[in-house]
Amino acid sequence: MSINRIATNISALTAQRNVNKTGLNLQRSIERLSSGLRINRAGDDAAGLTVANRLRTQSQGLTAAAANAQDGINVISVAEGALDETTNRLSRIRELSIQAANTGVNDFGARQALQDEVFQNIDEITRIANTTLFGSNFLLNGDFSIKSDLKNGIQKVGVNIDSSQVASNLGNGTSFLNIRQIKDGFKEIVAGDPAGDRQILSSGIVDQQDQAVSLAFFSVSRAGVKGSGVSTATNDLVPSAGGSQAYFNGVSLQRGDIFVFSGVLADGVTQFNGSVSTVLSTGTELTFSGLVSTINLSIDNSEAALFGNASSVPSKFATTASAGTSGANVGRILFANGSNTFNQASINVTLIRNGQIVTSSNGVTRSGEIGADSVFTGKGRIGNSVTSITGSTFTDGEFSISVEDVQKAQQRKLESTIAFRDGNGTIISRTTSLSTGANNNTVVLNGSFVSGIYTGGTTLRGGDTITLTGTNTDGTTFQGTFTFQSTDSAANLYDASLADFSFNSISGLVAELNFRTRDYTAGSTSDGTQTRFEDAVFTFTTSGSLQLIDDYGHTDSGTKFTLTFNNAAGGARTSNSTLQDKALLKQEGFAEAATFRIEGGQAVRAESGDVVTLTGPTSTVQGIPTPQVTFRVGSGLTAGTDTFVNQRDLYTGQLNGGSAVTFQAGDQDVVFFSKSANAEPAKFVTVDFDSTIDVTSNFSGSDTGFTVLLSTVNRGLNFQIGSESGQSIAFSIGDLRSDNLGFGRGSGRSVADINITTLTGANNALNIVDEALSQVNRTRSILGAATNRLEATVSNLSVASENLTASESRIRDADIASETTNFTLNQVLLQAGVSVLAQANFQSQGFLQLLG
Repeated sequence: MSINRIATNISALTAQRNVNKTGLNLQRSIERLSSGLRINRAGDDAAGLTVANRLRTQSQGLTAAAANAQDGINVISVAEGALDETTNRLSRIRELSIQAANTGVNDFGARQALQDEVFQNIDEITRIANTTLFGSNFLLNGDFSIKSDLKNGIQKVGVNIDSSQVASNLGNGTSFLNIRQIKDGFKEIVAGDPAGDRQILSSGIVDQQDQAVSLAFFSVSRAGVKGSGVSTATNDLVPSAGGSQAYFNGVSLQRGDIFVFSGVLADGVTQFNGSVSTVLSTGTELTFSGLVSTINLSIDNSEAALFGNASSVPSKFATTASAGTSGANVGRILFANGSNTFNQASINVTLIRNGQIVTSSNGVTRSGEIGADSVFTGKGRIGNSVTSITGSTFTDGEFSISVEDVQKAQQRKLESTIAFRDGNGTIISRTTSLSTGANNNTVVLNGSFVSGIYTGGTTLRGGDTITLTGTNTDGTTFQGTFTFQSTDSAANLYDASLADFSFNSISGLVAELNFRTRDYTAGSTSDGTQTRFEDAVFTFTTSGSLQLIDDYGHTDSGTKFTLTFNNAAGGARTSNSTLQDKALLKQEGFAEAATFRIEGGQAVRAESGDVVTLTGPTSTVQGIPTPQVTFRVGSGLTAGTDTFVNQRDLYTGQLNGGSAVTFQAGDQDVVFFSKSANAEPAKFVTVDFDSTIDVTSNFSGSDTGFTVLLSTVNRGLNFQIGSESGQSIAFSIGDLRSDNLGFGRGSGRSVADINITTLTGANNALNIVDEALSQVNRTRSILGAATNRLEATVSNLSVASENLTASESRIRDADIASETTNFTLNQVLLQAGVSVLAQANFQSQGFLQLLG
């Protein structure tokens, strides 16, 4: 280096630069050695700092997650400890139930004492569920349960979400269960008669169209005869100029009246309803066919809502109302579908006037013809065919149905005890005009024969009255009074004029008693009160008495009547007198019925047209339900045996695109697993299927099946067991109070409903407790599995946190040995650099000697 320039000391500058660099390195070494960290600021290692901070955050999150998991174990320990005692209480109830079932030893007092202890155990189970807390959280009262159910408005098609406390672990929101039929089974009831014998279906099943006939009756006054059925569908239902008066159930219809109707569709469950005024919005009058059209529109809307649109309604389900305009069904509404299939359609019709109910008619009949004496012989038909079997849980095979104790349908009949005779004791002809005096047409009541000589009782004279006090089939009562007119100023004046409450012959009296309309006051907008039977008819017997016959045969009819003869004073009578005639029951009324059982199972009494469920022998295997079959009883029952042939349908179901599960109608506790998008625990739901699943298939590759929408509200316990979003574990604890344990709240078969004071109650208690124990044990199993998982989680999180901390340490911490070496090196370099810098600054002083 040249030393003959002194303005710029390059050597000193170089030495100074190196001294500064060494000083900086020495400062970093001191910082690292004093802090123990290699990275003290972003400048030390920008990328390393980013990675180290991320690792530190993860490690801290895992430490917190491990603490969460340990807290979860503590929560489970509290719940599991409480459930252990719940199990003990249930086991004790089971012991008491077994003891109470020993009725050969325990009398009622002893069983009541056992029941008292059962009550205490029930109360304790409820107390445990209501008071088990972790912090302020109640663990066993359902606060942390999961509830999955069919979404509102969705057709059930025979799908029921299991009511168990552990039936589902689906998350909040909507899930999709797609069901496809993969095998078309076969169900039929055939005659069980031996080969060569006449093949008769003892259960009355025939292949014909189902037809229900409304009990609501629409009539008009026509050709001077009131109360005949509406024979033309276009008849107005309100009076029109020159037209006929129309009636509904005997009530004369007025402008502005409103018909309100409601009913059920072919399934007997889905409802339809509506209303229509007797005066339409166009100002025109409502016709009989117009009313039927309104009903059909309501039916169509309900069917479309059920199946999505009108074109999707199966023909066997589609129900059509029509107006009966001929034969026995004139004036009534008929309901039928287009095929020979099962149909339970029914309707109720109510008449509203000025906001008040005037009259109503409920239900339909499928009784068919049951007697020529009936005003309404029914003309209904019970369509059965093989599809009358609405479901079965029997396995494939043939099963015997016995039909016993057959009772044919008959109408209830009552007959008066007083005969209508003339003065000679001869039965009066029903058509002969009656009069007073000494002639043979005088009506004599309550007479008697002594040695063949007739002794007259009370003579019916002009002005005398007959009061009818009646009780309808449904138990409602009424009263009407009719006056005997002894003279007729014109031929059949009183008999021809109906609703004048007067008569001149027996036939006139019968006609008055059978008149069924109520517009008794001319020009009145209100109707007279009921004064005659509306569901039974009077006839005059050959023995001279009045007989009352129900319109059709049905069980538990309350029909009764009393005739009170009021004799007015006058002529030879000095005072009024009364004669009361209470009718005697001549024939009880009931519908056609029989006793049914299958394969020796429980006997079931059912009437013609009833939907009956027969159960086979009770299963002896725990968890295997008793098989059952549901069908509708026909008509024309006979004692004998039928054969039920069953080949079950097969279905598959997929939950949210998960694995397909194969099942059959009637299967219980079928578990469907959801397709999982990640490694989270499998989501599932448990489903119980009815004996009928309303899903059909075309068995082609284009068949997409039927999708049931499930709605879930998940309030389960959630524990964050990871350092990232979504890394959690969740489980639920159902409502384990006594009124919900067992077969569910409101079922009548919960632990709280147990009563062991009877043998039946004790046996039921065993089934309820076994179900409750199964629910508690399943809950404890889930909690135990969750505990094991959380313990494994704590261990795993601890190892992961340790490894992450080690990884961070390798990035962030200083290597002390290396930094010490660097520190010593930098110290030496700094000393040398300072010395050299001093020498470099001294070099320029040599020039002073040349100047000197």
